[in-house]
Amino acid sequence: MTSVRIWAICTFVVFLSVTASAQPPAEENNGNKADDTAIREQTIYVPYSKLQEVFEEQGRGVFLPYEQFQKLWKQARASLPTEPDEKPPVAALVTEIESVATVGEEVVKVEAKLKLEVLTEGWHEVPLRLADAAILSAKLGDQPARIVSKPQVGYTLLVKKEGEQPEELELALEYTKAFSKSPGQNSVSFQAPQAPVNRWEIHIPESGVKVEVHPMIAATEAPGEGADDEAAGETVVLAFVGAAPSMRIDWTPKAEGAAGLEALASVQADQQVTIDEGVVRTKTQLTYKISRAELSQMSVETPSDHRVLNVFDPNVKEWTVAQDENVNKITVQLYEPAREAQTITVELEKFSDDLLDGPVPVPVVKSLGVGRQQGVVLVRVTPALRAEPVTRNGLLQMDAAKGWNFSYRYASLPFDLSFSVEKVEPQIRTRELIEAYFEPERLTVDLFVLYDIKRAGVFQLELDVPQGFEVEDVRGHAAAGATAVARDTYHLQGDDKTRLVVNLSSKAEGKVGLLVELTQRLEDPNLLTPTGNASDIALPLPRVAPQGVEQSTGRLIVYGPESLRVNPTTQDGVQAISVAEALEDTATTRDGRFGEAREVMAFAYTREPVDLVMAVERRKPYITARQFLLARIESGVVKYEATFFYDIRYSSVKSLRLDVPAELAGQIHNDTTAVARDATLEPQPDDVADGYVAWSLTGDTELFGRVTMKFSWEKKIKQLEIGGTMDEPERLPRLVPKAVDRGEGQIVIAKAETLDVRVSGDAVGLRPIDPQHDLMSDVAKVEDAARAFEFHDDWELAITATRYELIEVKRTSIERAVVRMEVTRSGEISVQALYRMRSALQRLDIVLPKDVDFDTSPLSINGRSFSLERGDQGKNEFYIPLASQNSEDPFLIELRYTMKGDHRRLDLPEFPSKPAVQKVYLCAYIPRELALLGATGPWTDEMEWRWYEALGSRPYPHRDDSELIEWVVEDLPLDNPPEEFVTDGRLYTFSTLAPGAPPKGSLRLVAAKEIVLHGSVFAVVVILGLLLIFQPLSHKFAAVALLVALLLAAGVFLPTFSRQIMDGALFSAVAIVAAVWLIWHVIKAWPHVIAALSRRRPAAASSTSEEPPAEATAEPESPAESPPSPEAEDAPEGESPFGGESEEEGDTESKKSEEATGGEPADDQQKGGRDDA
Repeated sequence: MTSVRIWAICTFVVFLSVTASAQPPAEENNGNKADDTAIREQTIYVPYSKLQEVFEEQGRGVFLPYEQFQKLWKQARASLPTEPDEKPPVAALVTEIESVATVGEEVVKVEAKLKLEVLTEGWHEVPLRLADAAILSAKLGDQPARIVSKPQVGYTLLVKKEGEQPEELELALEYTKAFSKSPGQNSVSFQAPQAPVNRWEIHIPESGVKVEVHPMIAATEAPGEGADDEAAGETVVLAFVGAAPSMRIDWTPKAEGAAGLEALASVQADQQVTIDEGVVRTKTQLTYKISRAELSQMSVETPSDHRVLNVFDPNVKEWTVAQDENVNKITVQLYEPAREAQTITVELEKFSDDLLDGPVPVPVVKSLGVGRQQGVVLVRVTPALRAEPVTRNGLLQMDAAKGWNFSYRYASLPFDLSFSVEKVEPQIRTRELIEAYFEPERLTVDLFVLYDIKRAGVFQLELDVPQGFEVEDVRGHAAAGATAVARDTYHLQGDDKTRLVVNLSSKAEGKVGLLVELTQRLEDPNLLTPTGNASDIALPLPRVAPQGVEQSTGRLIVYGPESLRVNPTTQDGVQAISVAEALEDTATTRDGRFGEAREVMAFAYTREPVDLVMAVERRKPYITARQFLLARIESGVVKYEATFFYDIRYSSVKSLRLDVPAELAGQIHNDTTAVARDATLEPQPDDVADGYVAWSLTGDTELFGRVTMKFSWEKKIKQLEIGGTMDEPERLPRLVPKAVDRGEGQIVIAKAETLDVRVSGDAVGLRPIDPQHDLMSDVAKVEDAARAFEFHDDWELAITATRYELIEVKRTSIERAVVRMEVTRSGEISVQALYRMRSALQRLDIVLPKDVDFDTSPLSINGRSFSLERGDQGKNEFYIPLASQNSEDPFLIELRYTMKGDHRRLDLPEFPSKPAVQKVYLCAYIPRELALLGATGPWTDEMEWRWYEALGSRPYPHRDDSELIEWVVEDLPLDNPPEEFVTDGRLYTFSTLAPGAPPKGSLRLVAAKEIVLHGSVFAVVVILGLLLIFQPLSHKFAAVALLVALLLAAGVFLPTFSRQIMDGALFSAVAIVAAVWLIWHVIKAWPHVIAALSRRRPAAASSTSEEPPAEATAEPESPAESPPSPEAEDAPEGESPFGGESEEEGDTESKKSEEATGGEPADDQQKGGRDDA
């Protein structure tokens, strides 16, 4: 065993050493890879003692015989992975091909040299293709090449290579193919061998032949041989086609033409003429068809009154114009002589101011030196002109193409065509909207013209403006489906400067809009001050100039401020309409201007003259005064604030009058000196009441519109004791605004919290109102208002006050609350607490359980995240910021955190400020494998237990947690709903009113694993039942009664526990015990039943048979002499074998039967009866 162990250790060490030697050291990474993987021979010594100590030391080795070492060495080298030899991706390839193609009479012969490179050993096939050609010869060096023909591939070269080094070969290949002939062109194609470098040299035995090679990667004539080839009558082309799958050569023989004759040409002309205002533009395309010879120069003749703009074509080299009498002769030089066809385009232009005065001739463009010219003449007239042909000679009219007005064809020159051209007058219809704005100092008139221009566009618009008006602005205006005109400049012309000329930067056509703003200063004293006199002001209307306008209608809207009364006195040429009718099919240009102006009247007019005069009168000022008197009663002082809201309409006033009590004149303070200053009127007016002083309220400027003035003062009263009442009622002073058209006001009585205010006597001229809802909209809400009144005339009010003592009340109330706790299996409790509350505090303190971990958003109020403020860290106290919450409005607070603990104690957050707490729900989720046995604490179970299919009951809350959350957030203005709270487990719901602080107010749950509980109940019942199996029935009935009593007691005192144990496990155990008891008693009583049945059958048989003789009848054996049965011997003492009846009970029954029969035994009586029978 020792030698075997030593050899195993040696073998293992050798393998480790071989593996270690195969790994190159880190510092030799740059060396040769082959050297790094070589196995080095090493000397190994093997000790014979202390093997374990030696081998555990670093750097130790083993020793073994050399034969064994060689064997292990070879095995180690054989186990090394061998790197596969790298093979080239292809075995052989064609690197370069040089082909020389020579065209013969019927065929094309190709001599090709192919350079091959064979990379691997063995036989190889190199594809040559050429399936559509005939191979004449193939030599590989000096030896004939092995060529194999394959139907789908073509020809392939068969090559055998010996040796590992690559080998280069050269294949000389000759092949031929017949070319196809067609009129004017010959063509041949090859499926030639493919190579990256593929050079072709093509020889055609004709000079000047046009050759096309496909694919045309690169092609050129043979360099330096052109002159020799032409002399020899040969065309040579060099081409590079690359690795193309096929190669095609097309060549066209040189056309000789008519030797010694000039070119014969015919021309097809396409002439396009455009006639515009003052200009005629012509574009002629001349298409030459040339035969017999080449044409290198062309001449064209055009009218001298048309300027030649351009002659162009890609082949046009240059062109010149020479004027000869009434014509221009254009000479065109070409880059290359035209052989078959040539196209040139000639552009002409003619400008003339008197173009529309006479006929407009169409220029004739004539090609010189041609046999025939025919063509088409197309004429286009701009939409602003209308043309009719005057002369038409040598032309045939055709259907005009789209975009052209006239179309003609001519067969030969010359032709004569001229047109009578006249300008198309535009058809203009206008709709005008005039808006006149009366102001005390000026009159503004806006004219919006909606043009509908047809048939031709216009670049100028003219309007008539009334004399005495200034033109403020002229601009385009887009409205009512019209686009804005592009206005350039405008000016007034005429002796009286009443014609407005508007120049446009672009042509106006279709529906366009123009807006003109005019103003006129009004220097009428009747309009500046309310004199009571009306002034007649003429309202002339700006109109569109009637020249060139086919139809014109208009609407007029008159605007005026409330300060002016505008009525028409003269209205000739107009008809009164409603404002809504005036704005039909158009739009107002008011655009928010003249905010105080209102629509006064509207008129409609046509092209008839209009005479409109307005009677304008400045209205007298109409002043409305609203008074708000606030009396704030405190202990020892009454603070008054009187605010007056003046609304001055129609006209401004310099001052306002206010009568104040004389005793308060020196105490009243003006809080709005920036708006108005107060001063006592001197002398006092005659209508000042007794005890009052008249004040004059003036501002920096005249008072107009809404003016607000505020006054304040204080009055000392007796300091009130607790329970004391004012000695004399306080009569509220009355400030009376005078010279107003309407006055009204409100009185608000505010008080301190410790005072009770009531009216003393009758409130004269006052009507009580609600101080929280019926106050003026211009005043702020008075939070501590106790009483409020409203008046419209003179009034009197006296009040008295009584002081009381304040009692501190709760400043925070929690109306509804739901707390959800998820008890996890990891010993943590996730908590989400939702509180619906009201609070008058700026910060609400809260104490959370120790070792809490907050969520990403621990606090949110009405769905918005807030930060908790840290308080006393030792008490784990925090503060909830409530500064932004209204104490009268309920809000929602949501807390999210995690704490250590389990179901045995569930603590709620504590509020040290002791708020008024109403009903609180606690939704506890505990793992499903736990069964709730009971709960302790000041909490009420909010669940009902329902039976389910497994003969057990489960708790179901009256309201689940989602319904409770909806109950909490009901009618709250939440920015975001409460965040989702992930739950897992069985829900148990509890509730309480005003829960106490932990630990007294904590909810404690008693739970056990459900499988342990059911197993324990099952085992206890089964074990106790089996232990009672040998007990008499009385004991068993007593045990069953005890079990029922215990279950009833548990149902009364431990209802949750009783519901948990009364399930399928308990019923199954009871059923099993009852079945065992029944089987036991059946087995125990079965022999006695059989014996009793066997004795009864002979007795029944003897009673039915005939009576035997008395002598032969043997007396039955007495019970005392008959041997006892085995079953009787086995029966327990005191118990009958027939169902548990004892011997004593049997003796008692026999005695009772003897007494009933006169003291004789039953058997003797039966026997005596038989004897008598």
